[in-house]
Amino acid sequence: MSISTPQSGGSRRPSATKATAGGKPNLEKKEESAGSTPSKAASKAASKSASKAASKAAGRTASATKAGAKAASSRPAAKAGAGARPAAKGGGRRPLAPVKVSQGRNWGPIAMFAAVILVAVGIIGYAGWRVYESALTVSDRVGAIDGAVNFRKSQPDLVKAAQHQSGPIKYEQNPPVAGKHNADWQNCMGEVYDAPIASEHAVHSMEHGAVWLVYNPAKVDAAQKEALAGKVRGKEYALMSPMENLDTTVSVQAWGFQLKTDNPSDKRIDEFIKATRKNAGVEQAQCSGGITETGTTPRDLQQQTGG
Repeated sequence: MSISTPQSGGSRRPSATKATAGGKPNLEKKEESAGSTPSKAASKAASKSASKAASKAAGRTASATKAGAKAASSRPAAKAGAGARPAAKGGGRRPLAPVKVSQGRNWGPIAMFAAVILVAVGIIGYAGWRVYESALTVSDRVGAIDGAVNFRKSQPDLVKAAQHQSGPIKYEQNPPVAGKHNADWQNCMGEVYDAPIASEHAVHSMEHGAVWLVYNPAKVDAAQKEALAGKVRGKEYALMSPMENLDTTVSVQAWGFQLKTDNPSDKRIDEFIKATRKNAGVEQAQCSGGITETGTTPRDLQQQTGG
């Protein structure tokens, strides 16, 4: 260190610089020593200002980035053409195919359609059956009943109409089924006679279309008798009476047809009545206005040649 002398006319301050390795003065050290040292408060303020400035700058940068992205998304895609590159085959996702949701069947219309079909089939079937039934003759219907006898085929002369004869008549069949008969018919509006009647009047009723049910009173009890009466009572073109010399329990006959059975509950009795009542007659005549009295002797109330 050098000390100023009175001869130089001033004083020398000690040199603040030191020689560096190359002999040059250390100017950085000089500047630091020449300037004043900042306070701690000033340092903090400067630090906050710098932080705020950096935050604002970062915010402006982010806003600019968002604005650029939005502008890019709003621009229409470039059309394929000159200067446009085709999309890579393997790049990006393929569009998903729509998934079809399987729905259950609506059974309401199906059930309604099936019901309509069934009703239509039923109507057509019933109509067909009615046509078929209407085409059947009384002989066809009686022929379908097991054990029924058709005298129209075996004795065609027996079933000729309008063979009137007075007085008692002897018949080959018992009860008779057709042939000569009295000019007066037995009333056949569903009557149930408790005593025997004249066959001559009953045959005339059958000629008009009545079915005559006969039973043997010795072989039928009260309940069976009432059950048989229920098949006749109140039915037009039907009558019932007992016959003591009947060879079976029940015999039911119409003009030219007959069915005999020993079972009063035989279902064939109903089948025979249904097939022949009103259908077996050979004259279109009434059943009312006839003989209502019982007894086996015929009454010659009318003397006429037609009936």
